[in-house]
Amino acid sequence: MKYIIAYDGGGTKTRINVIDLEGNILFDKITTGSNIVSAGESEFEKIIKGLFLDAMKALTLIADDVSLIYLGLSGADLKEDYQRLEKVCSSIFNDIKFKVVNDSWIILRSGLNKAYGACCIAGTGTNACAIDQFGNKAILKALSYITGTFGGGLDIARDALHYAFRADELTYKDTLLKTEIPKILNVKDMEEIIPLLYPTRLLDKKTFGNITGAVETCALQGDEVALMILRNVAKHIAQQTAGVIKQLGMENEVLPVVVGGRVFQIKTEIFLNTFKETLKLEVPNFKLVIPEFSPVVGSYLLALDELSIEQTKKIKSHLIKSGGKL
Repeated sequence: MKYIIAYDGGGTKTRINVIDLEGNILFDKITTGSNIVSAGESEFEKIIKGLFLDAMKALTLIADDVSLIYLGLSGADLKEDYQRLEKVCSSIFNDIKFKVVNDSWIILRSGLNKAYGACCIAGTGTNACAIDQFGNKAILKALSYITGTFGGGLDIARDALHYAFRADELTYKDTLLKTEIPKILNVKDMEEIIPLLYPTRLLDKKTFGNITGAVETCALQGDEVALMILRNVAKHIAQQTAGVIKQLGMENEVLPVVVGGRVFQIKTEIFLNTFKETLKLEVPNFKLVIPEFSPVVGSYLLALDELSIEQTKKIKSHLIKSGGKL
């Protein structure tokens, strides 16, 4: 039996699956984020290699047992990023065939039976991509706010801090965030947060994630500022998604749009409703798709595509039974 090793490498966590060609998940492990831009090259190598060696040892595999290693990675944006990633991966996997793609593509594939449509990802960061019926692709640069992208969990947390400080200084509306954020950071008030941000930011991504969670909590309580933050983010990521669709001239097609990432799990209705309303203005016939499978399974499905193996009902059934559902 041959196997596919599939990766989902995000900014917050990295997941590996080893799946046979019939869809049976035989190994599943999650560890910390592996974005090569934010984590660094040595940390990326440590995480990817560690998961690879754990999987090979656990299943007593040798290189010849592996048909393909498929990696969906955040931080795979520019040509230079791919060069760095492929160089490091070559040193890890040696002669085993592998492929690196941006993690947006694996989320797209996790929700569709074939690679056609668009995807919006909003997790730690944000991205959007689209692929037409001829295989032409469009994807955002997804580098920073300055270069045009906005709308991940880190952006929500930054906005939360911004408006909490403004409320504290009476330069904008009052908000529950002004009291909730100090609780998360175990300080008395907004004033005591300043040394954690300036001159050097001392807050890690996990803490920023907790602040993002506070925005959701406050929004569910009807906090006007928290609702505004979520509405603003939803509009931005919808516009970004419309952008990649328009780059391929697909805005008038009946088009599946897959959404994924922690931000899309926010429970307040205003977020998803605003996303759909904004996207509909420019892509009137889109169909929202919530993925059935986890992103790492999307990586596996793309590997099947790469190997020209059809995604059969039998494979889908095995994926579901062995824990591949989102």
